[in-house]
Amino acid sequence: MSDDDRYRAVLDVAVELASGLGQKLYVTHLVRDAEASAEERTFRDEIRTYLSDTAVPVEINLEYLDRGSFRSGTAVGKQLGDFTTDVGVDHIVLGHRSKDRLSAIREGHTGFVVAEEAAVPVTIVPEAVTS
Repeated sequence: MSDDDRYRAVLDVAVELASGLGQKLYVTHLVRDAEASAEERTFRDEIRTYLSDTAVPVEINLEYLDRGSFRSGTAVGKQLGDFTTDVGVDHIVLGHRSKDRLSAIREGHTGFVVAEEAAVPVTIVPEAVTS
């Protein structure tokens, strides 16, 4: 879960899928350092508040993934694939934001890497979906 203006739309899609499939929702916010900052913990609490009215059981966690320096989106995508295998996730939902060519070369595409590497279905929520 990214702390950007897209997170509500991604959560809405994830809740709808979890509800339809009769599954628990496991929400992960990726933090920049091994220790979560006060700002990151506040965002986790904001997610908790946003999901407080849902009937789907929800677990919300903060996880550190190494972004590396070059192609950080690719590095995170590969680690997310490993992480979801480790915790036994059945389906991945994540947002996607279009990038210009330079950004794509410099950062990579997290969503595309996850979709290619994951051993489970992946739903990518495009920018056009709103909450």
